[in-house]
Amino acid sequence: DWHADSYWRNRRLSPAQLQIHDIRLETWRHDVGAMLEMGEVLSSTLLPDLEQRDILATTIPFEELTKNRNEQNRLRSLAAEFGWMGCLRSNKFQETVFDSQDLRKCRWIHISSKFSDYLSGCLLALSDWSKDPSKIVAALHQLEHCIHQQERFSKHGRYFAPFFQRLSDEYGDEKDEDGPMLLSVPFLDWTVEGEPPPLRFQVDPREGYQSSRSSSHLLRSILQHFYRLEDTTDRESQQVFTKHKPWLTDRNLDLKVRRWYGHYPTSLNVDELWILVIDARHVVTFSSNQSWKSRWPPLQLSSRIMEVSFRGIRNAYLNTSNEQDYTSSTHIIASLSGALGMLHRSFWTDITLCLSDRYASYLGHLQYRLHRSPSTKLVMDLLQVQEELNIIISIMEQQMELVTSLQSTLNPRSNRGLSHASSRPFPKSNASTIPHADIATYRQVSFSHLSDPAAQLLDNLQREYADLVDLRENSNALINRTIQLVNIRLEDHGKAILVFTIVTIIFLPLSFISSFFGMNFSDIRDMDRTQGLFWIVACSLTVATLAFSLFLAFYGGAIMDALVTWKDHR
Repeated sequence: DWHADSYWRNRRLSPAQLQIHDIRLETWRHDVGAMLEMGEVLSSTLLPDLEQRDILATTIPFEELTKNRNEQNRLRSLAAEFGWMGCLRSNKFQETVFDSQDLRKCRWIHISSKFSDYLSGCLLALSDWSKDPSKIVAALHQLEHCIHQQERFSKHGRYFAPFFQRLSDEYGDEKDEDGPMLLSVPFLDWTVEGEPPPLRFQVDPREGYQSSRSSSHLLRSILQHFYRLEDTTDRESQQVFTKHKPWLTDRNLDLKVRRWYGHYPTSLNVDELWILVIDARHVVTFSSNQSWKSRWPPLQLSSRIMEVSFRGIRNAYLNTSNEQDYTSSTHIIASLSGALGMLHRSFWTDITLCLSDRYASYLGHLQYRLHRSPSTKLVMDLLQVQEELNIIISIMEQQMELVTSLQSTLNPRSNRGLSHASSRPFPKSNASTIPHADIATYRQVSFSHLSDPAAQLLDNLQREYADLVDLRENSNALINRTIQLVNIRLEDHGKAILVFTIVTIIFLPLSFISSFFGMNFSDIRDMDRTQGLFWIVACSLTVATLAFSLFLAFYGGAIMDALVTWKDHR
């Protein structure tokens, strides 16, 4: 019981709130041979290592690293709060399948919370202080500068602009390719309308309090992401995900959605993925807490990376003749693939009701309404679809730009013109290899036809991007067609209005005069004049009414503008 221990009770992070995964070579199936597997590390197995939880805070030479007293106090506070995470680090890594169970290819830690001060704490705690402490301090300074430079403010909480940046001074040194690096990218995820279900666990005790909204990076809706300085509460109900519910008219789809999601996906959110690379064997990721979603089907980000993205990259490695190593550079691509492909079928063909299907279904519904009764309300609905598609396409353009830049940075010598034959030479040790498999892999829930994971990620994004651009063009064509049909109907309505107006202007004065002369009063009933008087008065009033109506129609606006101008200057 971690909460019962006074050491962990008041700490912002404890081992029970982290998701720790080790990537190792395993021989779980004898007919396949050695294969990369990702296994989750239970928090209870960390107890022997956590006996040395305070050793980092007592061994770092703060006075030697900096002469600034404030800087020393800050490093001490970080070491006191996050120093226990140093027990999660290992300076040895697995080379063969026969190595000790304590060794691994790579360790991945996922934290379901986004406070920017976690980044400094994790970098300090998981770095190797036995080699070059001054370089770690310089990386911490670079990290602070990077956060300050890339963090943005909005009415709905802080957020990062899409970026990646190395935190090492030796940026161009090939020996430091897997040095510390920070990356942030937005990605789309679904949620339910209104308040989400209760979380299975909470990471930081500050979350949920109003005072933490100014420092945390909150989950935002797609409209809050775009209108960052405006209140979008009254517009959230107009989201396509909220308005269009195809399962209401399709019983088979309703059963699939309930079985797959457990809830009805009725809203679209924008989350952030942070990736903090410590070194070649340790990487930490951060995202919002979505523990109310299921782990299988993998609807949480960590389970999606573990069950789909990692296996896709692993299977691509095993199905190629090139021997590769799994490092933090590889896991960056796996994490990006899990996050950026959360709602896209190209990343996982088994997904039910993907993003493009959702908008295509709604556009089909609007097209049916167009054929039945085009209206201005239909134009407004189409404009809402086009607006959301523009936001999604803008996000995907940022994602593709970041992945392209990251691909060239991780491997500047890669040939982007290659497709099936492209292979990125990841940093590898002489003895650290993954054996080639001659048979198909098992549990292949993700298909990958490119041996370069970054190229496969970019290819999948481009496929989904092309589909969404086509949907946007279709929505634009529907808008133009609807406006044309509405204008044609307005022409018919205008003719009818013109006829009714003429009839009204002519016969209303006649009806009034006839009613006036037909009143049963002595001074009207006993008149000596003939009906000629009626026609003189009726025709004169009709002509005057028609002239006055035409005058107001052509000059009424100018008269009102002149009157308003006169009042303003009076």
